[in-house]
Amino acid sequence: MGHEVLTCGMRPHVEYVIDQPIIHIDELLHRLADRFVPDCIVWLDHSGPISVLGFEDCHIPCVLYSVDAHHHHARHAAMAGCFDHIFIAQKDLIPHFHEYGTETTWLPLWASEHIEPSSEKKYGVTFVGTLNRALNPARVDFFEKMKELIPIEVIQGHFPSIFPHAEIVLNQTVKGDLNFRVFEAMMCGAMVLTERTGNGLLELFKDGHHLVTYEARNPHDAAQQAQRLLSDPAHMRAIAANGRAEVLAQHTEHHRAVVVEHVLCTLTKRSRDPRRHFGAMINLLCLSMSCEDLLPVLSHHASCLAIQSAECALVEGSALSDFFAIQLIKTCLRHDMRWQDGLGSKTIAAFAEAFPHASIFCLLTVRSLLNSGQTTEAYNFTQRFAPGLAPEEALSVADRAANAILQQLGPSTPTT
Repeated sequence: MGHEVLTCGMRPHVEYVIDQPIIHIDELLHRLADRFVPDCIVWLDHSGPISVLGFEDCHIPCVLYSVDAHHHHARHAAMAGCFDHIFIAQKDLIPHFHEYGTETTWLPLWASEHIEPSSEKKYGVTFVGTLNRALNPARVDFFEKMKELIPIEVIQGHFPSIFPHAEIVLNQTVKGDLNFRVFEAMMCGAMVLTERTGNGLLELFKDGHHLVTYEARNPHDAAQQAQRLLSDPAHMRAIAANGRAEVLAQHTEHHRAVVVEHVLCTLTKRSRDPRRHFGAMINLLCLSMSCEDLLPVLSHHASCLAIQSAECALVEGSALSDFFAIQLIKTCLRHDMRWQDGLGSKTIAAFAEAFPHASIFCLLTVRSLLNSGQTTEAYNFTQRFAPGLAPEEALSVADRAANAILQQLGPSTPTT
């Protein structure tokens, strides 16, 4: 479309391969200065933490494309203040982003390749995707039941070699998401039999004309629909042809690029919201957790940066929602539990001073003082926010609160 685009990342197919696990955006721009000076920057969600840091203070307009919002909408929404525009693939989750004031555009997925259908069909009904009981037990149960009801090929492989040879591609989602499989199967000339879900599915496609839907998590309904369609090949193939025509007309990479170009060509820096530092903190916490076992040094570095981000939010006078308070406590408690340097406790104490009515910070400060043997200091601090409450009572309540928060720590693993 006449623009110069440079792709960066840690995967080998990109034009500039980043040679370290995390990097600050300023360092990356400095490295590229003689080669490329961008007008805007887009981070494409790969369902993991953002490993290029510093978007919250970047002087260049920045965009986040949240693809797996069905997994990460809370984290991505919290990070909205770090960006100047949000694209989101899952329409129903847009309201989660409104609180943070960043303009958000629905950008559905698309057919990632142009693939011609095959006139030779090897499969009646097929599914290509991840099958792992540890990650998605409901999906495994669904397809085990489907195999009892109808002949179906359930494969983990390269879809372009399979979909063009299938009469019906059965789509099953992880969390009601509008996924790539819908668009890719249509492009390949298969008839899509998919869950009846939200996220704009039936705004883009007409049930019974472009595709056919079944009741989500209902293998009996899916099997009945498949048998009905296979019994009428002419009707089934007409729906498949309509679906492919609609994808070619509305849902290729070119169609999405037109939307992206319009936004990027008019994009400007928005005013900076102090809450953006909490968003950066949450991302850094996830980054630290993701590399805790394999790269402990990097995990420690990311954890320290997360606490620094919280301190920046405090300095800039950010408002503190319950959500951000809980994420801050997770960050600080995990840091001290993992590295035992007291940095998290110091940060919690600073927030207790700044937000004296937030009792959770005060309780955790008392807990930290008592655990370090500072009984007098703990008693004096307790009397400031709860006169008459014994420090031992505060410790008991704080321990229960801390344990409840720590139990929430745990990364989610997406599947497609």
